[in-house]
Amino acid sequence: MIILYLYAPSSLRPIDAESILSILTMVFIITFLVPALSIGMLRLTASITSMKLEDRRERIMPLFFVAAYYALTVYLFSYKLVLSETLIVLFSAITATILLVAIVTTFFKVSAHAAGIWGVTGLLLSIQIKFPDSRLLWPVFFMMLLSGLINSSRLLLNAHSPKEVMLGSVLGFGTCFGAIYLFI
Repeated sequence: MIILYLYAPSSLRPIDAESILSILTMVFIITFLVPALSIGMLRLTASITSMKLEDRRERIMPLFFVAAYYALTVYLFSYKLVLSETLIVLFSAITATILLVAIVTTFFKVSAHAAGIWGVTGLLLSIQIKFPDSRLLWPVFFMMLLSGLINSSRLLLNAHSPKEVMLGSVLGFGTCFGAIYLFI
């Protein structure tokens, strides 16, 4: 949100600094604070054995919860706050990515970290293409570098196999890039 506000303000339509602060606060609460509290509650109730969610089966419920929180954000942005089409598609793409990660996770493990970071990269790249007046070249370059570092860290920590990291990367990038490119 901050990157878009600073480097591609035309993609957000006219949003003033006060509105962006309100939106960021709401996004933080619904997409970080509430999911973190939910996962904490799952841990306290012994529904999950670790906050790291290393077991594939334990990831499914938290991922569906997080997808529901993002869907709530899309609903609020669409029908209550009536924000820009770009933001609605952006959060819809994130919701779809999390939901796809949850569905794929029911069959085999996939890197949610890779899906997330490559999803952001896909969003920024597609916005750069769709809004030629944006100045997202350096943020896209930085996100690609960061995406590679995160993928490498998942492999070095033996948290995922190369196949799991690649699947997450393709899923995140493809879903998020495609959503903006096709629907904006």
